[in-house]
Amino acid sequence: MIRSLISSPLRTIVSRNLFPAAATATAAAPLPQKTRRFLDTDANQKVYDDFLSKLSPHRRKMFHILNDYRIKNFTQCTNARFLKTIISAVDLNKDNVISKEEYQTLLKNIGAEKQMSKEDMDAIFDELGVGDDKVIPVDFIKKSWEPLLQIVIPK
Repeated sequence: MIRSLISSPLRTIVSRNLFPAAATATAAAPLPQKTRRFLDTDANQKVYDDFLSKLSPHRRKMFHILNDYRIKNFTQCTNARFLKTIISAVDLNKDNVISKEEYQTLLKNIGAEKQMSKEDMDAIFDELGVGDDKVIPVDFIKKSWEPLLQIVIPK
């Protein structure tokens, strides 16, 4: 589990939900009550829909995997805290870039290694990777997720 990668003081934080859960609902299925609570305003729904529309199918698949993990293991955290925790867990050597190996380790630690194919992973790294090593800069991830961090979660 991802919790083994994070120090004890953060374990409480790591076991909490963050991002809106609408990513797991299909277009034909109504959103679960828990999701509607997060996306209870038109503004939040628009931000969320715009965010998803800008993701490639492979990146959307990764978002769904992270969102499923969030729903099962996280509660009452801010979106920013979840993103920071996930980035800390995936960027193991703290070099501010995500390699395929680090990405695979994250998937394994959250129990999702079978949900993401090698082709999906290659497509993500071909799309977002920089340099000969095709690594993804952490700053790019933070910037691309910025719209989700603006969603206001009702109390």
